[in-house]
Amino acid sequence: MLQNDYVESVHSCNNVQLYSKYFYKGSPSVVFIAGMGDSCETWKDIQDRTSLETSTFSYDRAGLGRSQAAAGLRTCRDLVDELSQLLLSVNVKPPYILVGHSFGGLVARLYASLHPQLIAGIVLVDAAPAYKELAYEQVLPKKLIQGNREYYENPLLNSEKMDKVQSYKQVTEHSCLGDIPLSIITRGLPDIGEGEWPSQAILEIEQKLQQDVQRLSTSKVSTFRIAANSGHYIHHDEPEIVIEEILILLKGINK
Repeated sequence: MLQNDYVESVHSCNNVQLYSKYFYKGSPSVVFIAGMGDSCETWKDIQDRTSLETSTFSYDRAGLGRSQAAAGLRTCRDLVDELSQLLLSVNVKPPYILVGHSFGGLVARLYASLHPQLIAGIVLVDAAPAYKELAYEQVLPKKLIQGNREYYENPLLNSEKMDKVQSYKQVTEHSCLGDIPLSIITRGLPDIGEGEWPSQAILEIEQKLQQDVQRLSTSKVSTFRIAANSGHYIHHDEPEIVIEEILILLKGINK
């Protein structure tokens, strides 16, 4: 598949110009949501492969890639509202399979909770658990707790000026996914931490928190798997695992 098979466009959403690329090939539409600080190009290889099977859509959030920056602090609800407007503007046909990486997983969860009638499935790719920074404090040395708490509380310390406190609150207040099929993929390798950062203990906490997200869906076809040879960017380290989970959902929908 060639890059120019995509329809690339820019649309105004909440007074911000957002870039997207869309490939139409029937239903459902797979919507890729990148992690914090990443453009849609993080999904390029997986979007190219998935576009052989069905419609796909990816985009750059405000201030990333080819999209205009937004003023002020941001919340997960802002991102969901902008994505909702963008999907309508581009005329991306539902139902949607949402594929969210890292913080993009929280966007996928909130979008699905607010618009369940539009969702055919969700794939969470090492998605950020709500309040993960507070959970880290169980294993952090005392000298690291203050810096970890500041990163959680101060939106100016992350690349998208995201208000994590409000965002986590928004996600947990709208956490029911009903019977939407849910695939959770978590990394098997710890991050390479610096100094006294307890990378292995943090990995175990995140795996447990991500596994707990399964309870949000009542679907009997929901799955949880560990990408044993992947770090945080599973879609780069073992893209075939992400593609496989997308194809499993597609097969179930198209029965």
